[in-house]
Amino acid sequence: MSAGSLIASAVAIIMIVVAAYAVIGGTLVTAEVVADAQSDQVRQQEARLHTAIAIVGHTLDAGASTLYLDVENTGSETILAFDEMAVFTLAGGSAPVYHAYEDGGGSGTWSWLSIEPDTVHPHALDPGEVMNLSVRYDGGAPEWAQVTTPNGVYDSAYL
Repeated sequence: MSAGSLIASAVAIIMIVVAAYAVIGGTLVTAEVVADAQSDQVRQQEARLHTAIAIVGHTLDAGASTLYLDVENTGSETILAFDEMAVFTLAGGSAPVYHAYEDGGGSGTWSWLSIEPDTVHPHALDPGEVMNLSVRYDGGAPEWAQVTTPNGVYDSAYL
């Protein structure tokens, strides 16, 4: 009888070791995933802290239903993903209107026309550079505009 209890004890100890290994392995993997997520969040917040834009000028072409905005990168972070930027306008006290990025698109869209001086990274809005963008709208002329970067930093201006 003592051999049976000895085998049962050995099997129980092996099962405890396997279960502990699985729990510890799962805990380590979870800790690694959480650490990576926190690191990514810190990087994103740092980029956001270094991002700043300012609407420094505007021109309204009511005949063509087009608003031209001059947006300066006043931060220290380069802005690259123009297709992830958002432009909103407000006309006549109605709700703000979202304009999607579409190069050469029609009404309700916006596109960038030029970046000055655009010498360091062509087609990227580097610190100190000014991007001229056109916003095509429907209805009345906009009275307010907001430009939002891909990481959520924005500037707005009354026109």
